[in-house]
Amino acid sequence: MKNNIKHLVIIMTLGFATNGQALTNPYTETFATNNANWLTGASQSASWTNSGGVGGGGYIASTATMASSGFGAALFRGNAASDASGDAFVGDWLNGGVTLFTAYIKHDAGVNLDIFARLDAGAGRAASSVFFSVPTGQWYQMSIPIVESTNSFQSYGAGTFSSVFTNVQNVQFFANTNAPAGTYNFSLDNVSVVPEPSTVGLLGLGAALLAYHAMRRRQRI
Repeated sequence: MKNNIKHLVIIMTLGFATNGQALTNPYTETFATNNANWLTGASQSASWTNSGGVGGGGYIASTATMASSGFGAALFRGNAASDASGDAFVGDWLNGGVTLFTAYIKHDAGVNLDIFARLDAGAGRAASSVFFSVPTGQWYQMSIPIVESTNSFQSYGAGTFSSVFTNVQNVQFFANTNAPAGTYNFSLDNVSVVPEPSTVGLLGLGAALLAYHAMRRRQRI
C-alpha cells in the first residue's frame, strides 16, 4: 500500500512539473539567493539584493530610460537562452495547466507607470498583456489570467494565443511609452505561474497522503 501511495504522488507531481520542456507549475521565483539568471531590459545581468523584496526577502533590480516613442522600455528579461529560473517558465503553458501569471514590480518614477508583461514564443510570436497602472514607490502585483481575452492580452504579435502559450520561451516586462522621459529604477520579485484550482487540490492531496503515511510509520516504530 505504501509503495502505491508513493508512486501515485510521484506520478501526480511529474505530470504537473515536467509537461512542456522544463515548465514547473506551480512555481514562484523569489530571488532568494541570487538573480536566478534574469537579465535587465538591456540584456545585462540584473542586480540582486538580499532583502527589501516582497515579504522582506531578495529581489532583482534594473534601470531603464523611458522614451516617448517605440515599443516601450524593456525592464526585465527571463529568457530561456540564459536559463532564467532554471527554465521553470519555459514550455507549454496550456497543456501544463497554467491558468494565472503574477509578478510584483516596483519603480521610483514619481508617477504611475503603465507596465505590461510580454510572454514570448520566438519568431515574432508574443503575448503582450494589458497595461497595469503601477504606482510609484511600492510593490504592486500584476495578475494575468492565461485566457484568450482582451481583459488579459492586447496582442499576440505574429502568433496566436495558442501558438504563444504552447511554446513560451521568454518572460519579459516592459513599461509603456506614455511615461515621462527619464531614467528610473525598477525592481521585480515573486514571479509566479499558478495551476487551475483542481490541480492545486490534487497536489495538496498528494502531500497529505505522504504526510499520513509518514505519521503511520512513526506510530509503528
